[in-house]
Amino acid sequence: MVWPFCPKCHNTLSVDGTGTVRCAICNHTTNLSTYSAASLPSRTTTSADRPVPLWAKSDEEQAALRNLGEPKRMVVEEPCLKCGAPEVGFYTVQLRSVDEGQTVFYECPKCSYTWSVNN
Repeated sequence: MVWPFCPKCHNTLSVDGTGTVRCAICNHTTNLSTYSAASLPSRTTTSADRPVPLWAKSDEEQAALRNLGEPKRMVVEEPCLKCGAPEVGFYTVQLRSVDEGQTVFYECPKCSYTWSVNN
């Protein structure tokens, strides 16, 4: 007998807690004692720990992870077009073809107004 396949139908065998070996297809039944120790698996593998979902973390951990997800903006001394705040955040994105300049997006930290400039 070759573990873990059924000698009759070659389906994968299963073992219960009492040592009974059973085939789910042809109902072949035997006991683990009928197999030699050399034919039984000798390695045990374990799965890696699964990440803890956000809802299961503490309030402090959740707040820290949320802060990591917020985009960080470079700051420039440019007045906001809407509220006049002296500094605004900005980031650039290549929206047009490679031989043209990037688009600069500005965002006011005070009133959250956003606008863009094509360079």
